[in-house]
Amino acid sequence: MKYNRFQELDMMRGFAACWVVGVHFWYFNFLPPFFGYSHFFEYAKVVGPASTIAKFFPLPFKSLGNIVFDLLNIFFLLGYQGVHIFFILSGFGLAYSRILKPDESWINFMRKKFIRIYPTYWILLAVSLIIPRLRADLFYGYFDWWSFWRSWIILDKAIPFSWFMFPLIQFYLGFFLIFKCLQKFSLKQFLLISFLIKVTYTFLVLILGFNLFKPILGDMIYPGYLAISRLFEFCLGMAMAKVYASNPTLLINYLTKPVTIALAIIFEILGIMGSFTFSNEIKFFGVILPVGLSFYDAFIGFGIFVIIFNLCRLLIKISDLTTRFLTCISNISYELYLTQFIGLIVIPKYFTVVVRGEPSLLTASRAILLYVLIIEICIVNAFLLQQLTNSIARRVRLAMGFFTSGIK
Repeated sequence: MKYNRFQELDMMRGFAACWVVGVHFWYFNFLPPFFGYSHFFEYAKVVGPASTIAKFFPLPFKSLGNIVFDLLNIFFLLGYQGVHIFFILSGFGLAYSRILKPDESWINFMRKKFIRIYPTYWILLAVSLIIPRLRADLFYGYFDWWSFWRSWIILDKAIPFSWFMFPLIQFYLGFFLIFKCLQKFSLKQFLLISFLIKVTYTFLVLILGFNLFKPILGDMIYPGYLAISRLFEFCLGMAMAKVYASNPTLLINYLTKPVTIALAIIFEILGIMGSFTFSNEIKFFGVILPVGLSFYDAFIGFGIFVIIFNLCRLLIKISDLTTRFLTCISNISYELYLTQFIGLIVIPKYFTVVVRGEPSLLTASRAILLYVLIIEICIVNAFLLQQLTNSIARRVRLAMGFFTSGIK
């Protein structure tokens, strides 16, 4: 089967990586000092885990600077949605690769995929063991050894912002079974089953977190560390890969239909509303039911994917430079995601993030410039990590080849 390069998906991967870096910069480095907090964790205790309207519009619309600041705030705070794009693209990439090579043994197929991500995993795990001993402030003054040991069994994050890799690895481990389900069921059945499993699991875990074991679970995004909580998004990508492999035009036409775009916008709005406090404070016989947080990411996953897909198609037509940049970023997106904490730590050390009392327009301009600097730092770090990972993987393959040839 011939491989068709899906340029829009490459651009989406690059856009998602930059967007995720943006939300972490804004939420961890920018908003806390802007609102007068000396530390992110102080700010997080005040704003809480769920969203509110005031969270997106912190400044009154009294000046151009306030409007620009609020628009940037909306854009950056929604950057967490880039992770949803990653999960869908991961499902698409794995399924499409397997569909292209149906006769390849599963052992060889998964070995190639794990070589792509596992060396990076162990490098970062080693870093997470060394750095806290030297500079605890690199973890924003917080490091949890319990999380570190859990990371050895792929259940928790070892360093800041690295949680995405754990459900991803879990999906790799269970991909054989999920792919068999993709072949066995119709696409509608496949997506419906994955949605029901995801929502049921997340709802039950969050009920425990809200009502019984909150100190043990830690925070309300805990279910995100396990692949089952992202099952629908991953399966949505696999379903699209199956359609694309049989008829690329059919999938593209469906994603670009006005009715699909309208439906995506509706799902996006419903998903965002599901993250609001009022959607998660429903009480039944004294038990808090976090209904919104149980389904919001599944709705957002579909909505944001369609919206960004069409945005990337538009960018291809009007801006070759942007297309080239995002495509280039897509090649290091995995490493950029995992090493972004370095740029987020360096910037506050050497640059003034917030100046008290300055006009909001100047503050917004400063935020944009610092964000560009962070992206540049992240690109360099991601490229270096990719080179290191490729070098290690290449040496391991050569060593394994020499060892197996010696046995023969």
